[in-house]
Amino acid sequence: MSELAFAKSFLSALDARPVKLRPDYVHEPETPRAPYLLPRLQPPRPEMPKKTRTPAAPGSSKSISITLKSARNPVLEFTIPNAPLATTTISDLKDAVRERTLETGSENKVALDKIKILYKRKPVTGTGKTVGEILTDAGEGTEKEVEFGVMVMGGARVADGEGQKQEDAGGGETTVKPAVGPSGEEVLVTEQFWDDLQGYLMQRLKDEELAKKLRVVFGDAWAATR
Repeated sequence: MSELAFAKSFLSALDARPVKLRPDYVHEPETPRAPYLLPRLQPPRPEMPKKTRTPAAPGSSKSISITLKSARNPVLEFTIPNAPLATTTISDLKDAVRERTLETGSENKVALDKIKILYKRKPVTGTGKTVGEILTDAGEGTEKEVEFGVMVMGGARVADGEGQKQEDAGGGETTVKPAVGPSGEEVLVTEQFWDDLQGYLMQRLKDEELAKKLRVVFGDAWAATR
């Protein structure tokens, strides 16, 4: 066997074996391996595909009456009847609350990220989830009415002329009623206040047990000052 044939066979045998390095292997500083960089994408860059929502045929989507209620800061309650169950999202509910509230001490609308929607006293995550998906995840059927809680971070006030409203999604007449409810220390003695506080803590801390513990701590501290 010639030296060339031997070298080729030896290299072929080495090429078939997996490359394994010792745990303490270190590259020689005189011959560092240059990192491989992917080439930069040249313009024009392809645009991200846009999500399109296919509109449902009139009358094909089930409707539901949605009540949005905030017990404090601000005291607000209104109903949106005939809301499409399959297309009404949490973002739509936040927009409805934003149209009726203003920041405390200013005429600016409340930022959407400060508005939290609660279902069964627990914050609903995500803004693209529909009301139908929320009811399905909760194991409930398609009821004719559903109530969502509202929490505005940092507080807010009801816009002038707003109160307890009922509006038709198709543009029907709007009925305005004055918003009523407890305020001040009357709110602190209600279970709903402490449930809302626990829901907020659970959302921020992402720890249900710690949120329950802090609820008890805050409740005992407030009771001790009475």
